[in-house]
Amino acid sequence: MTNRTSPLNNHLFHGMTLIELIIVVAIVAILLTLAVPNYRSYTLRVHRSEAIRMLMQASICQERIHANHGSYDTGQCQAVSEQQRYQLSYTSPNTQGQSYVVVATPKGGQLADICGSLSLDQNGAKGISAVNISVMKCWNGR
Repeated sequence: MTNRTSPLNNHLFHGMTLIELIIVVAIVAILLTLAVPNYRSYTLRVHRSEAIRMLMQASICQERIHANHGSYDTGQCQAVSEQQRYQLSYTSPNTQGQSYVVVATPKGGQLADICGSLSLDQNGAKGISAVNISVMKCWNGR
């Protein structure tokens, strides 16, 4: 009779047991459940800066028009959303062209942003459409 060694007794086989594999998968799942919502919140906040840029550009354009003509003209300044995440619109509470409010309304995936629409008027007053969050939190990117 010959002496055989079983491959199971050989210490060259190193691997993971099923329990170890399940533990690793569980840890990865827990980390993903924590990371994905934080990442989504971060991307919405970063994309909000596009709306703020558009509002500032529209405001600068309106101030140039006012300096040259003595009144605002909401039909001339249209900032464009490069990523199509916001739609810019004007309202003019005063028909004599002495005031304006420019509003950036979220579109598509940006609709999930907790701040909603952002607005800016001729006096530099900032606003949002959300009610349970501070204006400064939304405008300062927090």
